[in-house]
Amino acid sequence: MHVRSPQYGASFLIDQVCPEDVVCPEDMSDDERLLMRSIKEFAEQEVVPRYDEIDRRNIDVIRPLFKKAAELGLFMAEVPEALGGLGLSVLAIAGMSECRSYLGGLASTVFAHQGIGTLPLINFGTPDQIDRYLPRCMDGDLMAAFALTEPGSGSDAMNITTSAVLNAAGTHYVVNGAKQWITNAGWADLFILFAKIDGTAFSAFLLERQTPGLTIGDHEKLLGLQGSSVCALQLDDVAIPVNNLLGEVGKGHKVALCTLNLGRMKMAANCAGTSKKILAATTQYAMERRQFGRPIAEFGLIQRKLADMAARAYGAESVAYRTAGLVYTAAEAEGAEGGGSLDRKLETLAEFSTECAMAKVIGSETYHGLADDALQVYGGNGYSEEYPAARWYRDSRITRIYEGTSEICRLSIAKTILTRAERGRLALRDAVAGLTPPAREPAGSDLVTLRAGVDRLKHLFLFVIGEVWEQVEPPQLLAPTHQQYLGSLADIAIEIYLAESTVLRVSKLTAARPTSDLRLESALATLVFYKAADRVRQESTEVLCALLDAHRRPDALDRMTAWLPAPVGLLETRALIARELVARHGVV
Repeated sequence: MHVRSPQYGASFLIDQVCPEDVVCPEDMSDDERLLMRSIKEFAEQEVVPRYDEIDRRNIDVIRPLFKKAAELGLFMAEVPEALGGLGLSVLAIAGMSECRSYLGGLASTVFAHQGIGTLPLINFGTPDQIDRYLPRCMDGDLMAAFALTEPGSGSDAMNITTSAVLNAAGTHYVVNGAKQWITNAGWADLFILFAKIDGTAFSAFLLERQTPGLTIGDHEKLLGLQGSSVCALQLDDVAIPVNNLLGEVGKGHKVALCTLNLGRMKMAANCAGTSKKILAATTQYAMERRQFGRPIAEFGLIQRKLADMAARAYGAESVAYRTAGLVYTAAEAEGAEGGGSLDRKLETLAEFSTECAMAKVIGSETYHGLADDALQVYGGNGYSEEYPAARWYRDSRITRIYEGTSEICRLSIAKTILTRAERGRLALRDAVAGLTPPAREPAGSDLVTLRAGVDRLKHLFLFVIGEVWEQVEPPQLLAPTHQQYLGSLADIAIEIYLAESTVLRVSKLTAARPTSDLRLESALATLVFYKAADRVRQESTEVLCALLDAHRRPDALDRMTAWLPAPVGLLETRALIARELVARHGVV
């Protein structure tokens, strides 16, 4: 795999990105594909036949499957080789995350342990802590959980009230408080627990299940993911040894944010993989379900729905792997320069936190949208638990909430972009100052035209943010009263990232396979681009109309329209996608 140019956070908004600068699923090596295949085979042979028992939280079924996942190497994947793990690349981890959907209700248990449960120990554990816990986490003897959320602090995670006080002997921290919505809590042996030392120093600890004073509540009755264990914790004078402090006193935010940024990137890949699975099954159902004497896949509105589903799934996958590639490439560059320290790793994840948040929003909203559309295609059968659409619909909903709600992610995206601009780390103001009026260009759907169209969307973003800066001072813009502006700016940036990721993926694929039939891929990129342009039009119009008076508004809207393409030929594009989907049984 070769990626040409180093990139930095949110730079895609002002830089010219080339196809060779992005990572795509097609860049995966044979070894990485072998890992994905092994997970799918494990799921088909061991997990799928036990879906119902897993959904009933039968621990006598779940724990042996958890152990088999360990034997497969899933819990060693992200552990460095120096610590006895496999040390797989971020790209391989993205591929592994894409396969998560095949594990059904077991997926939440496995990946909560493998990711947010174990990564803090890998990244921040002392040699003694790693020796005591990591080997048993890797071999599945210990199950881990991440205990951050509290009844009064969900999105406002740094505002936890769980307290830790060093005892008089200096041997233990005495912890009091409560946690809520903790995945794996009912079965976990080890908790990554967050508390404030002396009420102020946000810190992380390793807490063993059998510690006196820890009470674990009943399993929550969940809308979806019914095979997972989600419980509350109560901590009453829980004594945690001082050598179980994870990381430094007052630096627990590093533990939390490092874990969550990487988690968002992996969730994007998971949501993309699940979306592709939903697309394939729904296409197959539409081919088999007959009404009025013919398969419903032959009806125009079903074809339209399938085509839109395919474009969204393909776009989400493009974004997930591009984002993984940004982190992967930066990590590889650091390794080549002799870096690789924990601080450098944290800096890399922080650098691309905007893209990770974008990928999470795109992936989770794509997954939920496809689940909803799939249920519609299934019709009355979709509302029955005898068919898979009901499960998809239930399971999809939480992805827009956990690991950062869509609203929190949007605010983070906009605030990070604006903060980078103010600190001189993103030359947005220079780009706005150098913006020239657009020349009208004919609409088209070939890849060159689409890439030019993406650049025009970027120019429109600069125009809109320039108008925002004209009317609202930057410090005021970050205030809660202006969150609607921030949300619109984030949505415009998200749609640009989605469109560019998809168009560049197909451009790269076309260059690599000049003799291949890539009509489907080109059509998918076309549909993704024009749907993104529609959303950009909507958000830009709302912002400009809110900001500008009646005198300036018409000129600004005319200027906006000049940058936006007309959606030419989309009916034919959708029809082509639908035909190709049927021919390929829903596989894109």
